[in-house]
Amino acid sequence: MNQVSIISDLILWIEKNLEQPLSIDHVAHKSGYSKWHLQRMFKEVTGQVLGTYIRQRRLTYAALSLRMTSKPILDIAMQYRFDSQQTFTRSFKKQFNATPASYRRDEYWDPTGLMPPITLNKAQLLLPEPVFVEMPAQIFWGITYKNNCSLSQLLDEKNKFRQQFFQNYLSRYPQKSERLPDRIYAFSQIQKSRDNAEEQEVFYTIALENNNHLEHIEQFSHAGGLYLCFKYIGHPENFREFISQVHLAAMLALKVKLRSGCSIEIYHNLDNLTAETAENIQQVECDYCVPVITENEVALLKE
Repeated sequence: MNQVSIISDLILWIEKNLEQPLSIDHVAHKSGYSKWHLQRMFKEVTGQVLGTYIRQRRLTYAALSLRMTSKPILDIAMQYRFDSQQTFTRSFKKQFNATPASYRRDEYWDPTGLMPPITLNKAQLLLPEPVFVEMPAQIFWGITYKNNCSLSQLLDEKNKFRQQFFQNYLSRYPQKSERLPDRIYAFSQIQKSRDNAEEQEVFYTIALENNNHLEHIEQFSHAGGLYLCFKYIGHPENFREFISQVHLAAMLALKVKLRSGCSIEIYHNLDNLTAETAENIQQVECDYCVPVITENEVALLKE
């Protein structure tokens, strides 16, 4: 097995064990190499220091937990193997330039500091240049689905939720041979669970600009606002990784912050599909749009 394959397998194992003890000795034991040889090989293959990478990935998950759960800060620190809240706060501030408490309280979510996982054995997704779009307030007709999940489930299974919701939506078409509209919208919002501090509530509304009179369809208003939109064309199974790259990599250099609101998926060129054939679609064309505010706008609001 070559070095790239060895380190790639090790990275996958690290991702699954970020909440477990991961000292260099632990990781070296798992790999079967001496810790000195493993650290040298990891640096040669990835360009990063092994211990630093593990800490940055743990802090990234901690940051997601702070924004997406109501779990106490001390519990998050312990979950990601920091020996005290003070140690956690010091490391967190170094990576995100904010204390955990202020990071959680901030009205707008700054993605700076989030660290994506290293991928070695598959081609890196090349994200197209995003465009800023000022979306108008608009009325839609849709069906809203809801699911509760933990943070780890959300990151691993968002595609499964999306697939289940669309299958349910398509099953409501009385005629399976009926052609779909050219464009379908999906509004996605994640909220902290009111019943479980470690969970999120996922709301996913599949909608059209006109009422197609499906069972349980309801009218709702979208407030509009500034969005950063990325175009995706590819297999549905790769969409989750695309979204991860958008949030953990692409947005970092764009000097924007996330504001509250729904992310929007706008699926195009569907009018050659029916409710039946869409269930096994092999390629989708979608604009993935994230609600944002620019750093300049944030500065003006604070003045």
